[in-house]
Amino acid sequence: MSSSTSFAFYDNESSLQLQVTPRETEVFIDGYFAGIADNFDGRFQRLHVQPGEHELTLYLQGHRKVTQQILVRPRASFRIRYAMAPLDPGEPPAERPVAPARPPGPPEGPEAAPAPAATRGDASPGAVAVRVQPADAEILIDGERWEGSTGNEPLVVQLAAGPHRVEVRKEGYRTYTTQVDVSAGQTSPVNVSLSRGENR
Repeated sequence: MSSSTSFAFYDNESSLQLQVTPRETEVFIDGYFAGIADNFDGRFQRLHVQPGEHELTLYLQGHRKVTQQILVRPRASFRIRYAMAPLDPGEPPAERPVAPARPPGPPEGPEAAPAPAATRGDASPGAVAVRVQPADAEILIDGERWEGSTGNEPLVVQLAAGPHRVEVRKEGYRTYTTQVDVSAGQTSPVNVSLSRGENR
């Protein structure tokens, strides 16, 4: 059984959905080993954390290590999608974090907003924050379907820097499609209000 099952559950807990490739990438949260990315891809389970600020580290031998700060609200789901970058020829390998396989204690300080802070390290992903009306519309990013926003919370997806295609659709409404240029370390907002009618 994965070590991730040792994480405790709380009434106001938040969760991380990690869609990271390769899927055997190791995940460290607040200096502790949580498991591999495949354990938290949202299909069967997610990485449950206390609300507040956390340090997320992704490590895979032969690839560049990623370390970033994320901020999540209580009972919010924060989605991260990232492709690990292989090391260039002659590039020195990153040192694997040395960490025990147990969860961190409750975070200190006030509750934080659900937006990523600046990324540190060799790789610099960005994010999109998608808010749609009606709230149950289907959201696709680069052709991949994501769960929509919950209440007033937008869908926040971590992405590699560069252009990404966002599509929002719902039966009985005109489909909305746009391209978003994601900048490293920044969150690009996408606010969509679908119009009724059939697509032409």
